Amino acid sequence: MLSGCGRTIILVLPLGCFALGCSTPNPNVRVVRTSEGVLRVDAPWSGPYKTMEELAEEGCEKVTNQPGASHGDANGEYGMEYCALHYYSPEDDAYYLSFLSDVGGDGPDGMKFCVVPRAINELNRKRYILLGPAHNHPHNREFSRADTGKRRPLGWSPLGTSRVFDRETGRVWDRELLVFYRERNGRCSTFKYNYFTRLVYALRRGEWVAIGKAGGEYGKVTLFDGREWLP
Repeated sequence: MLSGCGRTIILVLPLGCFALGCSTPNPNVRVVRTSEGVLRVDAPWSGPYKTMEELAEEGCEKVTNQPGASHGDANGEYGMEYCALHYYSPEDDAYYLSFLSDVGGDGPDGMKFCVVPRAINELNRKRYILLGPAHNHPHNREFSRADTGKRRPLGWSPLGTSRVFDRETGRVWDRELLVFYRERNGRCSTFKYNYFTRLVYALRRGEWVAIGKAGGEYGKVTLFDGREWLP
């Protein structure tokens, strides 16, 4: 237990490392639980990037190369998920990816999950706009119903309202989830889910392509005609 800035901070142990039998903790996992019970990750781990497409491509490579991140099977029995947050810095006019959290485990259906951090410790003391979570799937490339807001109200995101206006940038920002998956052939596939529009995108040749949309109370994804998870 550490004390800083008049608040008590409880360290969260790297659970995934224990589950995988790692000899040393993963230095890319830097998460604490604050006295308010909020998971907070250090940042930045990766960046700056001028576009979200660049962040998504590099983020997929970095996250899926972590221990256990790409070793799952179709039933979700192996591997683990890592969570991070991606954000925008108005000062740099650039995008960043935070360090990782490995807080999570197995859901009731046996599928892996990670608990989304809700805050970052921006080590460079720069102003930022949190844009959404990012995590890997060790078992398959498709979004789960939890990813797409199963039984959540419209406009929900793990970080609050799904569309926000920032006065400094004069921009409206939609919060989005990034999902990274390492294919069996070694290629990295990246997808995103827009919490406001509920559209699902695949990153293909450096550009986002809308491939489907989530709908209904359970967030079922319906692919558009002629679109698939893989090109």
